[in-house]
Amino acid sequence: MFEAICEGLGLAIAVGLIVGVVLPAVMPGWGVIVAAAPLGVLAVGAALNGADEAVWPALPVGVLGAGLAAIVSRDVAAGAQRRADDQRAGGGEALGGVTVFVVVAAVILAAVSLLVGPISLVALIALTWLWSSRRRREARKHEGLRVLR
Repeated sequence: MFEAICEGLGLAIAVGLIVGVVLPAVMPGWGVIVAAAPLGVLAVGAALNGADEAVWPALPVGVLGAGLAAIVSRDVAAGAQRRADDQRAGGGEALGGVTVFVVVAAVILAAVSLLVGPISLVALIALTWLWSSRRRREARKHEGLRVLR
């Protein structure tokens, strides 16, 4: 069962990465999770069903994996777009490049997680670390302005 859950988690993370990078940056975080979660649940459910295991773990694992991956990939794509807009007027090609890299990484993660299931746990830890470090950096960004109050 552990192997099937890990395989499903890898598929859910891959789905979340793709959904997050495709959705527009103006969509709120809860909207990104709502868009990615059902696909993540279906991916984990398919992996569990294929291994003849109980399907109930698909709900929490799919929502967690796809939701976190979608939030992180949307934030990374939005940051790349902001930096590209700051450097030049257009910036459309920067977002396209990030999209291609994220989709390729998602496909590779899905394939590797089907072969070596626990690699998805490493991907989940990496996404959690990236999400938390981006949040800490964002909180420190305006720290000096709070002192002026």
